[in-house]
Amino acid sequence: MKAKKWMKAGLLFAAGLLLSAQTFAQFKVVGYMPSWSGSVSAIQYSKLTHINYAFALPTSTGGLQPIENPSKLSSLVSSGHANGVKVLIAIGGWNNGDDGAFESLAANATYRTNFVNNVMNFVNQYGLDGVDMDWEYPDAGASANNYLALMQQLSTALHNNGKLLTAAVVGTGGASILNGVFNVVDFLNLMAYDYNNYEHSTYTYASQSLSYWVGRGLPASKAILGVPFYARPSWNSYATLLANGANPNSDYFGSDYYNGLPTIRSKTNLAFDQGGGIMMWELSQDATGANSLLSAIYQVKLDRTGTNPPTGSTLIQAENYTSMSGVQVEATTDAGGGSNVGYIETGDWLAYANINFPTSGAYKVEYRVASQSTGGQLSLDLNSGAIVLGYLNVPVTGGWQTWTTISHNVNVTAGTYSLGVYAQSGGWNINWIRITKVASAARTTAATSEKEPLFDNKVVEKAPLLFPNPVATSLNLRGDFNQPGGVITIYDLNGKQVLNAKGGVTNISVDKLPAGTYLLVYVKGAKRVTQQFVKQ
Repeated sequence: MKAKKWMKAGLLFAAGLLLSAQTFAQFKVVGYMPSWSGSVSAIQYSKLTHINYAFALPTSTGGLQPIENPSKLSSLVSSGHANGVKVLIAIGGWNNGDDGAFESLAANATYRTNFVNNVMNFVNQYGLDGVDMDWEYPDAGASANNYLALMQQLSTALHNNGKLLTAAVVGTGGASILNGVFNVVDFLNLMAYDYNNYEHSTYTYASQSLSYWVGRGLPASKAILGVPFYARPSWNSYATLLANGANPNSDYFGSDYYNGLPTIRSKTNLAFDQGGGIMMWELSQDATGANSLLSAIYQVKLDRTGTNPPTGSTLIQAENYTSMSGVQVEATTDAGGGSNVGYIETGDWLAYANINFPTSGAYKVEYRVASQSTGGQLSLDLNSGAIVLGYLNVPVTGGWQTWTTISHNVNVTAGTYSLGVYAQSGGWNINWIRITKVASAARTTAATSEKEPLFDNKVVEKAPLLFPNPVATSLNLRGDFNQPGGVITIYDLNGKQVLNAKGGVTNISVDKLPAGTYLLVYVKGAKRVTQQFVKQ
């Protein structure tokens, strides 16, 4: 009987892992990359499932106009495929409100066939994975029926060749997109933004958009929620807003309205609950490092599917630190593109909040590093250095973008920690950190006591800007945290915003917070200071 129980438990555990892996794979993260902006090498491919290159434009008789920046598209396809990301061509776009070519070609059977043939030739020429139709917008009546006929014919051609067909549609009020379209597309990208200048992409509008399309009969798995990486009414990118002093944890800056990190996280959770993925316009407008909106989306994806991706490892992009000292983020040419952390000198450090070690025991920790001529040494710690896990030498690789992977095994007591990487000696770059559970028999280079508490009181001595810590009712602030002109935000360990205050205050009442661990973040312009505290 015991053997059967263990077998059943094992099967249930395996089924849970399979379900988590399937959910991870099925949740789509779709980014648009325009021909006129952004670098292919700066894309965070590991956090995306699909990239739509924007735009190809049709002619009135079913042809395609010459595409802008064709070499960029070729490079995007190569890089995307090397990283397991599907690349599609987006056809149409706003085009100054001129959809005359679409209206003409869709209304004529010969032109429709011309269009489908030309699209298939284009897809094959560039080795694309499919097409995203972005006709903005068919009209009610004959135009709507013509759109459906065009999509049906295009769907047959693409699907017969193993390619995808998606479409971008308005957030709500899309009556000209007939329900027959739902059956011929792989999914729809819901443009739940541009509602107006001052509420152009609220959480409420996102919820209304999903409810509208799913309520009409679109399968939830095909409903991909769109989010903007720009503000209205200025149209400034999120990255530009932050460079001008906007708060990444807010949704407005002066007269501009945008989606900050908390709203993006909330919308990603909404997409998990009611849809099949999330889409963004557009990738080049994102910020880098800890303020990246795409990174926030990806972290929610990891959290919702189990901390680890299907490989069984936790991959941490180095630039997604919660806090740091002395380093800079730069573009990387390493596989996968995106960014790395550089300019690391002796005494610099990086910290990553809420890193979960689900079971006690040995873990393999890998670091993707580069060093032109000096090499160096790093150490790995938990909770602001309260627990030092081990040390590792960084070799000379011969270039700042010449990468190698180094690793060591460490022993960790199960729990959720703030993970730190400290430069014992500098002169190196880091691209990512990967943590993998290893067999219990594995030897370790450093160990922690099984009796070591999850949050040690020594943390308070190392970072005395908040006190008392632990706290019961009122949290006192000094140093950076009580400087005027900034914004103070408190998050729980799920990343949920629970309190706000203006910089310059000397204490914050936390008596109504439930007991637990929290992160206080002070932001003023480009300056960001964080500290963890415990509410009793």
